[in-house]
Amino acid sequence: MQIEFFNFLRSVVKTEDGLVLYALALIVSMEIIDFLTGTIAAIANPDIEYKSKIGINGLLRKILGVLLLMILIPMSVLLPEKTGFAFLYSIYLGYIAFTFQSLIENYRKLKGNITLFQPILKAFQRLLEKDDDKNKGE
Repeated sequence: MQIEFFNFLRSVVKTEDGLVLYALALIVSMEIIDFLTGTIAAIANPDIEYKSKIGINGLLRKILGVLLLMILIPMSVLLPEKTGFAFLYSIYLGYIAFTFQSLIENYRKLKGNITLFQPILKAFQRLLEKDDDKNKGE
């Protein structure tokens, strides 16, 4: 049995353009969830002082971050050949990794057991270190 949703996602990422837009949509979705879980963690956890100004500043930072990521799309076209795609995709992967880490941190603040996610966090860390080493060599 084939699941149409997964087939749709596979069809979206068949091209480099689709992959970049998919990554951006994933980032936006993760940022929304990160903001919501961060707010919930701040309200639910008595060790965290909830301040609406901090929440608003966090939301504004997330919006600005996404806008900056969107600006990189037309800028990437200026780079020669496949360099623009590689540049954009590596930045987006890094952003996804950092946002995922923030989601896990929010889960931890809600007293969730993050043991299950440790291998994923380590894999992201290795990926980022590998990408950083590759960029230093260029």
